[in-house]
Amino acid sequence: MRISDLIAVKRLHLRFLAGAEHAQRDIRWAYTTDLLEPARYLRGGELVLTGMMWRTGPEDSETFVSSVRGAGAVAIGAGTALGEVPGDLVAACRAHEVPLVEIPAETSFGAVTEEVLRSLTQRRFTTIAETRDRHRRLMADVASGADFPHAFASAAIQAGIQAWMISSTGRSIASSGTPLSAAEREHLSAKALTWSSFPHATRAAEDDRTFTLLPVRAKESHPLAGWLMVVAGDHTTWSEEEHETVAELVSVGVLSRSREEERALTTARHLEGLPRLLAAQRFDEVATLMSGVGDNGAFDDRTHVVVSATMLPEPRVPDLARRVVTELVAERPGAVVTGDNDALAVIPVGGPDHRAIGEALRVDLVHRAGVLEPALLDYRLAIGLSSAAQGITELRGAAVEARHARRLAELRGGRSRVIAGAEIDSHELLLASVPEEVQTSYRERLLGPLVEYDRDHRSELVETLERFLDHSGSWQRCAAAMHVHVNTLRYRIGRVEELTGRDLSNLEHRVDLFLALKLRD
Repeated sequence: MRISDLIAVKRLHLRFLAGAEHAQRDIRWAYTTDLLEPARYLRGGELVLTGMMWRTGPEDSETFVSSVRGAGAVAIGAGTALGEVPGDLVAACRAHEVPLVEIPAETSFGAVTEEVLRSLTQRRFTTIAETRDRHRRLMADVASGADFPHAFASAAIQAGIQAWMISSTGRSIASSGTPLSAAEREHLSAKALTWSSFPHATRAAEDDRTFTLLPVRAKESHPLAGWLMVVAGDHTTWSEEEHETVAELVSVGVLSRSREEERALTTARHLEGLPRLLAAQRFDEVATLMSGVGDNGAFDDRTHVVVSATMLPEPRVPDLARRVVTELVAERPGAVVTGDNDALAVIPVGGPDHRAIGEALRVDLVHRAGVLEPALLDYRLAIGLSSAAQGITELRGAAVEARHARRLAELRGGRSRVIAGAEIDSHELLLASVPEEVQTSYRERLLGPLVEYDRDHRSELVETLERFLDHSGSWQRCAAAMHVHVNTLRYRIGRVEELTGRDLSNLEHRVDLFLALKLRD
């Protein structure tokens, strides 16, 4: 309640002695004390009631008022049961801009406290009712298809809080305040991926502002493909009403997130036959299938890039790779994703310079996957991109190229790896297209004897072979680079040839061992 509301209660007979110009301040609580310095017992917003038993001299008024003001109390109520309010207390209150209210002898502190509590309780019940009504309306609006960013912003502004909804990659979803920069969003998202408990308060990357982050957990959601709510301020200082408002916005976010996930899953299921139809070159059926999704009605004439992605080892969470890829391409209009742990995305691109567009897409995916890396401790994310495919007939080749690029991304390692088909060297493309069991057999057959010999004799035949091939078979340059005598190098290479059955003066045999070493890498 406001101080003016309390003064207006006639039966209490209260009046201002100082600070009437601050009558609109809100009272959060009433606290009675006769301590000279009560600051450590105050939390802010109190009406401090006192019988002035702390006063032994004029200087005590300054000490008392300074302590009360420093703790954030909004007003002082001085009782006159033991005597009139001294002028030095009135002066101290004026100096510190603290309203001073006289409580006459016939009015007890208990009556004043009771009135404050009655008003606060009534306000609390009213706030609860208003919050519930607002929550029901907001949930109904979002459930019926209302624009989530607009509904979120309106509700947050009405509640008087600054809040933002962002994704696991730092993508902006909704906002009620000054937009966060991309760097701030990505910084907050990356940090949140390492936390196990919420709400969690942290500072922004670019300034000293404090934010509180809360997860928006839909059914079977995962942090790698989830949403976060960011609220200005530290949650430990929020009032009960602020906590309820934030919880309300989170629940609306959960509803919106669930609806978005359902739409993505429906699209994925609709397109689950796409890889098979592309492999069979049944392009009429592909066009029909794609025309029923999003804005792909003019599919035949459009240019697309295909993305193939997987997570290793296969996640225990169903469909996680598909959901992660859906998040990575969420800002690409018309993009569709299907599959599960072998996800396939088809992304429309425009403009005359398809190569530049493909490179921009690769850079964007590398950047967004990098934001997710703090949460990829148990997994690796491998992504392959095709070159731009013009029309439906080139889409099959693009899908094959994307899968080969993805297999190469798997071979190269790293928590996240994005490879574009256009950047693949010829031998790497060949290796990526070979089944893993064939790769393993080939590598072990050629290099196994060398690895075993090195282990038993503590020698360096594998390294010597690699350095020899790196120097194109030049004895002098290789020996100099390894800091060994040429005769030592000739002896080692002779052992390599003996153990592998290959002649390193023969180009084909060199290629065999070169490819085996690449598979080992």
